[in-house]
Amino acid sequence: MKSLFLDFWVSRKILINGSNNRFLSFIGFSSILGISIGVMALIVVMSVMNGFHFELKKRILDATSHIEITGGLDDQDEINQLINKIIDLKHVKAVSPYVSGEGLLSSGSINRGVLVKGIDPQHENNVNQLLNKVIKGSKKFSNKSFEIIIGVDLARLLNVDIGDDVSLLIPKLNFSPIGNYPTIKKFNIVGIFDAGIYEFDSSLALIDYQDAQKIFFKNQQTKFSAMQIQLTDSNETLNVETNIKTILMDLNINSFISNWTNKNKNFFSAIQMEKRVMAIILTLIIAVAAFNLVASLAMSVQDRKKDIAILMTIGFSKFQIIRIFIFQGFIIGFIGSLLGLALGVLIASNINIIVPFIESLFNIQFLSKDIYYINELPSIIIPMDILFVILISIALSLIATIYPSQMAAKLNPGEILKNE
Repeated sequence: MKSLFLDFWVSRKILINGSNNRFLSFIGFSSILGISIGVMALIVVMSVMNGFHFELKKRILDATSHIEITGGLDDQDEINQLINKIIDLKHVKAVSPYVSGEGLLSSGSINRGVLVKGIDPQHENNVNQLLNKVIKGSKKFSNKSFEIIIGVDLARLLNVDIGDDVSLLIPKLNFSPIGNYPTIKKFNIVGIFDAGIYEFDSSLALIDYQDAQKIFFKNQQTKFSAMQIQLTDSNETLNVETNIKTILMDLNINSFISNWTNKNKNFFSAIQMEKRVMAIILTLIIAVAAFNLVASLAMSVQDRKKDIAILMTIGFSKFQIIRIFIFQGFIIGFIGSLLGLALGVLIASNINIIVPFIESLFNIQFLSKDIYYINELPSIIIPMDILFVILISIALSLIATIYPSQMAAKLNPGEILKNE
């Protein structure tokens, strides 16, 4: 233990006392700076990717349900029986059927393709938070027929507001003696929502399920297009989905079942892949700094050959000499990691202040809502990510000491002191 402490003390003295060689000192400083920048960048990027993943998941689950059953919902008795069996399952919070279809929403000469969702406002709040995202107008329909709630971006694209009328054209032909013509219904806008996801805000329209049944179903026996199921815990999605499949088989209902992870699997996989790729790329910055550390320690060995020779002469073993330079690399890596950690956490914690300031200063926008779903940069710092970054940084710093420490241990003290 005393030997270990002595080796650490010697390495610290060598590091603190520095060198008369300014170039050598610069390389040592650049190694610490490079490690700091690499650690800082890695922490910031990983925190932003974590925040992006969490925020997107939250917004998607606010606007959709955990599980959906599509098709086969024609018989009201079967629907009631299915709802009762599903609601009795563990982790199931609420169930709500709905009607869906595609259409063309028009205002004047402006047209926009939309997904129309016929809902029961009394039950919709139990399966998602979309109606709670209404920022203007009413969250529910009145007793009047053909009222509609649309997204904030859809309202902007159609140039409409609360109280305006829009026409909904759907691909359902009506037959008459003079020919066939599509179904067109006029709706009055009673609410505008902001889900925070461009895909929903620009192409989703909500109407009462009874109005949706009238305009979408030729066969009036068909009741609903799909059924939404909300859970108390999103982590139980796969287990509950398996149980629902069993219920559908028992009731002989031919339906397709999907969940929120299936629908967004590619997107979330892409986020995870981007996080890994960015981590690898930014780790290379730390690796470059570690390469500078190799050069710094190798030059330090050459610069301090006499000191090393004296240490060997007074009884230091080759293993102790190796340990001295390993400690030097550890100290440099630790200091660089500590500085990078402090800067990374500081920036990641204030990213929501820093990014808007830069955007306003240079009049640019980093995130476009129609491309990235969200228009702000979220950040979540996960302790395990920080631990991973610090360990990688220190590990690379220790690896960088292998060659210089071996070079120092192979020095011949007799030859060095003789030449001095």
